[in-house]
Amino acid sequence: MRTGRRRLTDDIRLFLTLTIALSLLAVFGCAPKTVRIDDSAPAARMSNDIVRYAVTLLGKPYKNAAKGPDAFDCSGFVYYVYRRFGMSVPVSTEGLNKIGYEIGPANVASGDLVVFLIKREHHVGIMINRLEFIHASKSRGVTVDSVEAAYWKRNFSHFRRIL
Repeated sequence: MRTGRRRLTDDIRLFLTLTIALSLLAVFGCAPKTVRIDDSAPAARMSNDIVRYAVTLLGKPYKNAAKGPDAFDCSGFVYYVYRRFGMSVPVSTEGLNKIGYEIGPANVASGDLVVFLIKREHHVGIMINRLEFIHASKSRGVTVDSVEAAYWKRNFSHFRRIL
């Protein structure tokens, strides 16, 4: 009888521990991400407007060759966002990789492009601040990531300024 009660007590303790852990994960792990926009760049006002608009598209799904407004691929996302502000930019990653000029990490600001080379294909996003960028991810749709994350660091190519 004593073993049965101990087992029941252990089961209840495990249940409560898991319930609390899952509750904390739901509350803190799923909270909306706070995005800090870098406003120290010379063209800060326009670039911040571009980034603010891009952030309104968070959660839109990924679709190959899509240029919005309901779904995007990575270059279509950049094209759609910049076009909203009267800028004519290429719709392909190859084209986006050729406009403007390359800049170093020390000079990156909101609105700059970040380019990655993943399995011989370019991927592009828009910098929100010096570390975070917004892009259309194949697996997560329009989302925010850090250039410091291991995956992105490993596939990083360069930054481009087009403003």
